[in-house]
Amino acid sequence: MDILNTVFMNVLLVTFTSSIIAVIILLIRYLFKAKISIRFNQILLSFILLRFCMLIVPESSMSILNLLPQYGAENTISESLSTIHPNIENRQTPRNSIGKITQVDYIKNNDKRLELPTVSTTHVENKISFTNILSIIWLAGLLIILIGAILIQGRFTYKLKSCERIDDSELLIIMEKCKKILGIKRNVNIYMGDNFKSPFIIGIFRPSVYIPKQMIKVDKEHFQHVILHELAHYKRKDLIYNIFSVIAIGIHWFNPIIWKITSIIRSDIELACDTYVLDRLGEDNAISYGESILVVTRLFLSRRNQIGLACYLNNTKKQLERRIIMINKFKKNTYKFTALSIMSALLIGGIVLTNPVSARQKNDELKDSIDNLEIDENKDMMDDILVKLYCNRYNNLDSFIDNVEFDFMVPDYVPQNNYYLGELAWFPHDERARLFYDNDNGFFVDIMMFQKDPDEYFGNRTVKIDRYPSSIEGIEGEILVTKFGSETTKHFIYKKNDIYYVIDYQKVNGDNSIKGEIPLSEVAEIIKSLKNPEDVDKSIFDLPNIDFCVYSMEDMETAREIVGFDFKLPIDDFLGKYTRIQASEDRKDINLNFEGGFNLVQTQEIPYYYNQFTKLGKLEIADSEKVWFEKMEGNWEYINNRKVLKIIYTCELFGNQTEPDRDIEYVWCDNDIYYCISYNGYTSPIDIEKAMKHIMDSNSFDEIIKENSMN
Repeated sequence: MDILNTVFMNVLLVTFTSSIIAVIILLIRYLFKAKISIRFNQILLSFILLRFCMLIVPESSMSILNLLPQYGAENTISESLSTIHPNIENRQTPRNSIGKITQVDYIKNNDKRLELPTVSTTHVENKISFTNILSIIWLAGLLIILIGAILIQGRFTYKLKSCERIDDSELLIIMEKCKKILGIKRNVNIYMGDNFKSPFIIGIFRPSVYIPKQMIKVDKEHFQHVILHELAHYKRKDLIYNIFSVIAIGIHWFNPIIWKITSIIRSDIELACDTYVLDRLGEDNAISYGESILVVTRLFLSRRNQIGLACYLNNTKKQLERRIIMINKFKKNTYKFTALSIMSALLIGGIVLTNPVSARQKNDELKDSIDNLEIDENKDMMDDILVKLYCNRYNNLDSFIDNVEFDFMVPDYVPQNNYYLGELAWFPHDERARLFYDNDNGFFVDIMMFQKDPDEYFGNRTVKIDRYPSSIEGIEGEILVTKFGSETTKHFIYKKNDIYYVIDYQKVNGDNSIKGEIPLSEVAEIIKSLKNPEDVDKSIFDLPNIDFCVYSMEDMETAREIVGFDFKLPIDDFLGKYTRIQASEDRKDINLNFEGGFNLVQTQEIPYYYNQFTKLGKLEIADSEKVWFEKMEGNWEYINNRKVLKIIYTCELFGNQTEPDRDIEYVWCDNDIYYCISYNGYTSPIDIEKAMKHIMDSNSFDEIIKENSMN
């Protein structure tokens, strides 16, 4: 039933918008009827007919409906239903100015969920029930129309079986002459019968012309004109209009406008066929062609009873008058389209066959522009809270590509001999991207990407010994030889699309012994495998053992998803900037490193030693755990009205035991989140207890986002 309701509501939307356009087009036809050709008139209404057949109408800024007040067709339909059935209520979840549901699900400090307005269940059920009834009525009407059309077509086809095929050579010669005039090569049979009153043609792929038996007696010229008219229907593919008319009427049977449109189209088709035939015959034959129309019409009328004749005359008098007037005024080339007409038709198609840009789409466009502003603001915010690092590391290709400031290709190949990817890194100061491969045998493969010539980078760090053109397996490039200390390195430089790819392939010690190397054939394989990032197997660039590093607000949102909870993000001059922010997929924790020389870990998992001390009142090193310390002691303290476990670690350092305040951890729990501060008394001059108070009173990430959205 949900599917039926959705389809029905979509039909209402299409019928509403199509009716508006139909009325506008009919008004234009009426105002400019003397200046618009018959064929162009038909095309205008054809667009309307096609639109009524479209259950899904694309949106564009070209739509004529954009000129109307943008209240929205969907809202208008909803209001119409509400007027019919007053129990229907429209209630919406509160949204912010850009149509986006508030990002904060809850505020961690008081743990109160956002309370959304409730909708009356009775009203919803009434709305659903009423919509169900209308949907069923619409579906019943559709089925009646379609079944009726099938039955009528079946009965009609049955009657045609009694018709006789015409073998008269003189009439067949006329048929062939007519086909030649219109450029029709397909075989067309001609039949006669008593079961119909006027000539017609059927068959889109296998056409056949049917005429009343009385037409055999008419003048051969009149007969030729009638056959030309029917063949023109086939040539112009007018039979397809009948199919679309049935579809449109079936879908929108409740809409009187579609009935009117199909009626006008049928009339326009007859006029267009007359124009098409006269365009082939020439102006000199216009009078005789008009006489043929009158003769056949008179023959048709003579076959009807008097009651039927009166009804028919009321309906066809104006149509016949239009045809005769058009034939009288016919001028050569009236049927043909000019280039301007074709361009106008295409433009009108875009205007008529699309819906207006919806409020939702406009909101999305507004949201995009606002998001662009937010990106700049968020970038400024990250500059304020995060120290610019020399090296930014990533654990997946997408993050790596998104943060490097230029486009480059990556190898879809891993060097042989047990190499594995060890690092994806971006060096902002050097404008250098790096792929680092290791094999634990003392030699690693560096692949570096530069926008600028790498001479400047190597010149600042090493001594350049030589650089000369070279090629590997037909790949043109350069060999660069550099020296750092006693170590000499050979690099192959390959340039493509203004990006330099530098691959280390040999390192030589001061005593000329080879420290490590890869064959040049491997260098060639790496270069041959270079592809755009979207075309490679991204799984070979995943580094699951490396924590996700945060360098932007977008990364911060990703970190929020990784850990699965709303973590604190202290922003405070006293605490200083962050030197690194990392989220662990395995441990489900977030690690904030501060300039003050301490780090804060937040997790929902209870820390092992915190749990142990809570239960036992003492700390014992686990037998299976390898630790760097010799001893640890714990005790409870109260800081900022919170119960905090203080753990002091001591170990042997150069034969001496470290001071008690050398390595300290503070662990506490707040709203089911565990906070652990690691602090070194020697290297961290900050007042740690004061820092903890700032952290405890700080906002969470979600709260910061909420504040920014409100501002």
